[in-house]
Amino acid sequence: MEPEIPEGITGAELDKEIRGELRGLSKETAERVSQHLVAAFALEEVAPEVSQEHARFAARLGGRVGVVREMNGILAYRAGDYSTAVRELRTSLRITGRTDVLPMIADAERGQGRPERALDIAASDEAAGLGVDASIELMIVVAGAYADTGDVETALRTLDIPALRHKVNGRWQVRLWVAYADLLEPAGRGDEAHRWLVLAADADTEGLTDAGERLGRPAPEVAPEPSWEDDEQISVLDAFDAEAEEHERAEAEVEAEDVEPAEADAGAVESEDIDEVESDGAAAADDADSDADAPHEPEADEDPEDGTDTETAVSGDGDDATSPDAGSETNPEVEAEQAEQAEGAR
Repeated sequence: MEPEIPEGITGAELDKEIRGELRGLSKETAERVSQHLVAAFALEEVAPEVSQEHARFAARLGGRVGVVREMNGILAYRAGDYSTAVRELRTSLRITGRTDVLPMIADAERGQGRPERALDIAASDEAAGLGVDASIELMIVVAGAYADTGDVETALRTLDIPALRHKVNGRWQVRLWVAYADLLEPAGRGDEAHRWLVLAADADTEGLTDAGERLGRPAPEVAPEPSWEDDEQISVLDAFDAEAEEHERAEAEVEAEDVEPAEADAGAVESEDIDEVESDGAAAADDADSDADAPHEPEADEDPEDGTDTETAVSGDGDDATSPDAGSETNPEVEAEQAEQAEGAR
């Protein structure tokens, strides 16, 4: 019987790459499989049994698609259904060739009480091609398998790898630290176990382990991924802020009012002085022009013999004494007297 799809699930929520692998199915079947897979993961925490029903039904509809069998196996593994997990994950491995499911297969074998099979998987040729992250996960499983057989020291040596003390791809392997701490405890090294657990709790900001809970700390709050609306709100910036502009205008007015009266008066006086000087200069120029046009009238201190202003002569601002215009006017009486003196002398 087909389980009911929760309201609002369309199947489009499924990852684009996974939907791409469903193209081998008919359009209607691919849509139904997508809906059941989305429902299975959505209900995993709140209704695990119903989640398993959706996963199993999706596997029946799309059994020849590797990713469908893989997702069914992952959900079964998380639910503790190790027998189904081994079967589904091995099937997906044969279809897709993706070996990153090997750590889960090995751990599911351990879960069924078969640690030797987990060790065989770790020694297989398929495991030799695993990436760094998957290899670390497999080492954790292998260490657990050795611990299952009672060989704790070999289990500890298995986890004493460079990734235990160095970052991998820019992050600490907190799951490896917790696994190492779990093995140190039965080895009688409780203080070391506690230190590694504290390190894991401090570094685990994504909630990948239960280290914090085991130390009595509250679970870390994982920030939700921003929605499209959040991104839009963050990226749109208003370049004009009316309130800020009004505030700046008010501050400018206050600064203008705070100018010292003395400075303002000084500026006014200076401006008036400049105007007065310019006016005096203009008046002086006009007077000079008038004097040049008017007939010359000797002042009281003017020398009557040559008609030259004494003050002007001292300053050197008057006309040159050798100028043809100097003393050009003649007196007839003086000339007559000079003529009579000359005649008497003869």
